Amino acid sequence: MRELVAQYLSKSISRRTFVSKLAGTGISLAAAQSIVESVTPLVYGQGANQIPPEGVKIFQGTGAEAFAEQLIASGVEYVFGNSGSQDVYFYEALVDRPQLKYILTPHEGPGAAMAAGYIKASGKPAMVMQVAVVGLVNAMGQMYNSFKSQTPLVFYTYRADRSTTAGRDGFEEVAYQEEMVAPITKWRWLARRPDMIPETVRRAFKVAWTPPYGPTYATWHGDYNRAEVRAEVIVHDKVDPNMRVRPNPREVERAAQMLVEAEQPLLNVGDEIYKAKAVDKAVKLAELLGMPVAQTSQIFSSFPENHPLWVGRLRSVGRLDFPKNVDVAINVGNKLQHGSPSLIVGRDIKFIDMRIDSNSMGNVITTDVPLVSDVAYGMDDLITAVESLMTPKLRAKAKQRIEQTRAFGEKARELSALVTKNPYWDQSPMLAGRVTYELTQFADENAIIVDETESAGPKHLFGFNPLGGREYIRSHAGHLGSGVGTAAGVKLARPNQQVICMTGDGGFIFGPTALWNMARLELPVIVVVYNNHAYNGPHNRAFSNLPNGRMVETGHFVHDYLGNPDMDMAYIAKGFGVDGEVVESPDQLKEALARARKSTRDGKPYLIDAQVARPSTLWADNPWTPPISGAKMRTRKV
Repeated sequence: MRELVAQYLSKSISRRTFVSKLAGTGISLAAAQSIVESVTPLVYGQGANQIPPEGVKIFQGTGAEAFAEQLIASGVEYVFGNSGSQDVYFYEALVDRPQLKYILTPHEGPGAAMAAGYIKASGKPAMVMQVAVVGLVNAMGQMYNSFKSQTPLVFYTYRADRSTTAGRDGFEEVAYQEEMVAPITKWRWLARRPDMIPETVRRAFKVAWTPPYGPTYATWHGDYNRAEVRAEVIVHDKVDPNMRVRPNPREVERAAQMLVEAEQPLLNVGDEIYKAKAVDKAVKLAELLGMPVAQTSQIFSSFPENHPLWVGRLRSVGRLDFPKNVDVAINVGNKLQHGSPSLIVGRDIKFIDMRIDSNSMGNVITTDVPLVSDVAYGMDDLITAVESLMTPKLRAKAKQRIEQTRAFGEKARELSALVTKNPYWDQSPMLAGRVTYELTQFADENAIIVDETESAGPKHLFGFNPLGGREYIRSHAGHLGSGVGTAAGVKLARPNQQVICMTGDGGFIFGPTALWNMARLELPVIVVVYNNHAYNGPHNRAFSNLPNGRMVETGHFVHDYLGNPDMDMAYIAKGFGVDGEVVESPDQLKEALARARKSTRDGKPYLIDAQVARPSTLWADNPWTPPISGAKMRTRKV
């Protein structure tokens, strides 16, 4: 018995094994249970009368059950995953834990996109489960998107190799599996023992949800899921650093002084504002100084685009139509991703940078005033500092800037209305801009637009307003196939708002399986596929990079044509249980949108395969001329 007690104290045997072996020595079961209760506190360093503190509980069961318990404690409601053999013990654990819902996804990629969409729209945690390493590689494209968009998505994959056979090159075994994701995660870890499963899981959520957000990855040997464990399960609040950082007060004073002295300041906004629910503070700061507001490409719309100070998208300060001669630029919450050698903010412009993502500060753009902070707190402090410096003369100057920006905005809206004067406006197949225009006229006032298109025309006509109007969520950061899945996740999180997914044909065919989830879960999303039978981005860049090349000369584009045979997206949708139709003209599109509205009001998703012309000079006269000699373009209605 002494040896058994020593084994239990050293945690080399489980509680269940300890009781079983005690009973095997001839001790009654009741006596064995009594011994266990008296010894267990010593195992965990607690006195006999001590109980775990609030938010902490000692759980005993299988590793998979401990996994499920920790997910619940971490605030998870939805787990998105495919079906894996070694996770059967986890699925078993869910039967008696209805508060943890499993969303079965036919493919790990769209499933991960669905989880990301849910997180973006809800602000709540979720987990993605893949089938061993083979499922992990399917999901890594969306892991990359989550990394680039700073989405706090937690991934888990069991290791197909057992702890007793690892290293023998078994079926689906890859050595150092967790290192495969190293460049595109904030943290990754292999649990070394079954009882470390809850600790590994809660650390994955802690790191993912500590700003700046990003994906994390946890893994362990498959046989750990059925092993008996005794471990702590801890609620997220007990491990969350709750990192709400205020900026350096001296730097705030310097920034305020620089802004009030500026002749032409400019505010650039970004995703951290949306995530911190601080859009109203950005509006107040802009109005206080009369600052025009722009946004470098990001995932969310973070400022009301119908506001008189809004001037549009920003590629570089020096290339803005308005304002000219910017002398001070302040960035609040934007990653400032650089896609060209030219700087977004030139060296001749004073630059104030406010964001929690300090790692990317100063990497490319020199910073005159760094304000590392939670942007909600940072703007509170900066507004207070600016208000203390404002004089009647400065307020008059701010008012003048507001009127100048308002006049620019009105003129810009007049010019944007000219889009309908395009001589090809009513043509069939349609201009991409015509499809987008019709969506701007159709969408509900509080619709959420999920966008996976690169060039779909006048999106600014949606008038995105995160303070209660239409919202914008970009669905990917370079890896295609996230649009449909993201839209499904957004609808899951926001069931009472209209969700419209805009995706290209190239992106759609990377991830249509999420349509099945829409049908199965009754997620009434409207999916509009801009179908120009080509990878439009690579096609257009071939023109810009090789304008005198042989592909342009001959019309033989070997790398982008997706016709002959055409892919009928409406038939694909029907295969997944979603109704849809092919449309070729603006009138057909309007009628299809009306049917889509009725379908979604009945709780059913709907897909529109919109036939779109290629926006290139080569096909200006005949947009359907295929780039392969002898090919025939074929379209059909469903």
